[in-house]
This record gives sequence, structure tokens and C-alpha cells, in this order.
Amino acid sequence: MSSVNEATVRERTDDLQEESTPSVFKNRNFLLLWGAALLSSFGISFFLFSQSWYVVNVLNLEASLGLIYIAASIPRLLFMIISGTVADRYDKTKIMFLSDFIRGLLLAGLVLWFLFGSITLWTFVGFAFFFGILDAFFWAAESAIIPSIVQKENLTRGNSIIQMTNQTSFILAPMLAGLLIAYGNYEIVFAVTAAMLLTASLLVISMKPKKDAEMEANKNKKFWKTFREGVTYVKDSRLLTLIVLATIFLNLFIVGPMTMGLPLFVKNILEGTAVDFSFLEAGLAGGMLIGSIVIGSLNVTKKRGKLTLLTLVLSGIAFIGLSFTTELWQSMVMLGLFGTFLSISNISSISAIQSMIEEKVLGRVMGLISLASMGLIPVSYALTSAVLSLGISIHHIMAAGSILVTLFASFVFLTFKELRELD
Repeated sequence: MSSVNEATVRERTDDLQEESTPSVFKNRNFLLLWGAALLSSFGISFFLFSQSWYVVNVLNLEASLGLIYIAASIPRLLFMIISGTVADRYDKTKIMFLSDFIRGLLLAGLVLWFLFGSITLWTFVGFAFFFGILDAFFWAAESAIIPSIVQKENLTRGNSIIQMTNQTSFILAPMLAGLLIAYGNYEIVFAVTAAMLLTASLLVISMKPKKDAEMEANKNKKFWKTFREGVTYVKDSRLLTLIVLATIFLNLFIVGPMTMGLPLFVKNILEGTAVDFSFLEAGLAGGMLIGSIVIGSLNVTKKRGKLTLLTLVLSGIAFIGLSFTTELWQSMVMLGLFGTFLSISNISSISAIQSMIEEKVLGRVMGLISLASMGLIPVSYALTSAVLSLGISIHHIMAAGSILVTLFASFVFLTFKELRELD
């Protein structure tokens, strides 16, 4: 009886604590991060959509599209090895500022290249390489800074708002970019992207997160000693190891086929145009937006491990359905379902990880988890390109990858109790 009473008291305490937690909308630092996320995601969505469609439709080099993704992924992978350690040793807002600011300058240079030079596949490969380096440091810093500006009880809601903002941008940006390409030109798209990233960098540098005492302590240690501490922390945690394996599998068998496959799917299976591609991207982003709204409204703080795995299984099933569609509306529906479940899975897992990890090693751990999850993406791109070169249709590749992910997520859910019970 006493244990029941203690559980009841704990639940009531948690409820009261959540009720007394200030709203994230009254948090100046979070609002600045939110604004920066809006501008960054909108701009990057413009760039990625326009870049992919230019290579496929203007250069007619669809089989070479994977080179761009590989060019971004390899430096991202290499620098992710140290990005988390850098985030724990230096000011995270400055790292994010420099990343957005430099990307903005690069895109301003791309506009000039369009005006006065000759754009080739290798132009985009070069830009992808530098974007990959900057991405590595930005992601580690962003993942580590959120818990320092948002209270623990609001982590799920804060992550969901950022995710929701990203997906809203990804709905509107591809549609607008598709129209600008159809009735305007690429220079306008990339100029707008540059302006947004430069403005985002100014918002980020205006943030004033709480002072991190551990950062100064980490700076006084040797760099590689700090790095090894993060590796040991992840290695000694069975739970983190399981999360790493699950994310590796997801990125290996779905990210490559989806990222490379959507423009090819539109052109070869749906026989569509740039506008059709933008609607398909909007369907995916719309689903992720719905998922973000759902989990943000619920602000889930319990059993996030079970929710992560169940929705991962459902997202795999939806992606299987996508691979067999032949009409635009069918593809949008299946991508919407896929995005909804994947968004819930991602936000649940990120919030659970941020809650369980000590803040002093958060940058390193998130950097290493990102490294592990992204590590096989270049392999995924290479495999997808290789299989495409053998004449196998993209929808068969997408179906095979999603079936493997669904089976793996189901196995993890049924086998590992500690991950199911993760809060």
C-alpha cells in the first residue's frame, strides 16, 4: 500500500512541477532559437530542393545525384567525430552563429556564380563539401544547447516546436521554390536562402544561455581526454548503445533511398514536374508537422522509448506503402503518414536522451550519437547509386529498405525491455 501511495505522490509532484514550469513562449532565448530555426530551415529547404531539381532536370545527371550527398556526408561524418567535444569546450551560440553565417556567405557566392560563371555538377559537389563540415558543428551545438535554455519538463514541447517550425518551412519552401523555378530563376532562390541564413546567424548570436561552468573545466583539459570521456560515457551505457544501433539501421536503409529517391521517383515513376516534386516534399513535411503538433500538445514525458519504437515501426510500414504508389495523391498520403510517425519517433527519442544525459557531457554524447546515426549515410548513398546503376527501379529499392527497417525496429521492441521502458 505504501508503494502505491509513494507512486501517487510522485505523480502529483510531477504534475505540480509541470504546471509551475514557465511557458517556453515566455523564454527569450527559446524565442530567438525558434526564429533562427524558422529562417534556417526555410532557407536550407529552398537550397536542397532547388539543388536536387537542377541536377536532375537541368543537368540531366540523375545517376550522379548521389555524388552531392556523398560530398556533404563524408566531411560531416569526419568532423562529427570532434564536433561534440568542441561544443562542450566552447560557446555553443558562437559555433551556431559561425555555421549559419558562413553558409549564408557561401550561398551569396553561389548567386554570383550563377550570374557570372558556369554551374556544373562539381559546383554543387564543392558547396556540399563545405556545408557538410559546417553541419557537423551546428548539429552538435544545437542539440546540446536546447537543454540549457529549456527546462527539463518542457524538453518534449520545446523540441516539438522547433521540429514543427522546420516542417512548416519544408511545406511552404519547396512549393514556393518550385513556383520560382517554374516562373522565375534559380538566382532568386539562392539569394533568398543566403539572406535567411545571415539573419538567422544574428538571432543565434543574440541568445544568452545560462553560463556553463563545465565548459571552462572542459577547456582546461586536453582535447582528446575530453573526447575520450564522451566515448566512454556512450560505450558504458547499454541504453545509448541500443539507440545508436537503431538509428544506424534507419539511416542506412531509409535515408539514402528517400533523399536520393524522391526526385527520381517523381520523374521516373510519377512522370511529374518540379511542382509535383514540391508537392511530394510538402506531403512529407506536412506529416512531420502533424506529428510535431501531436507530441508537442501531449508533451509526453513517460514511456518515450516505447513510443519511439512503435512509431518507428509504423513509419516503416508507411514507407513500404509509398514505394508501391503510382499517383501523386497516393504518394502524398503515404509520405504524410510516414512523416507523422517518424516525427513522433524522432522527438520522443531526442527528448528522452536529453533528459537522461548529464549536461556536462551532452555535447559529446549528442555528437557521437549523431556520428553513429549518420556514419552509414555515405554508404547508403553509395549503395543506392550502385543499385540504380544496375537498372533496379527506385521504388523497389525504397520498398526493400523500408521492410528491413520495419523488421529491425520490431525486433528491438520485442527484445529489449529497457528501451521500451525508457522515459
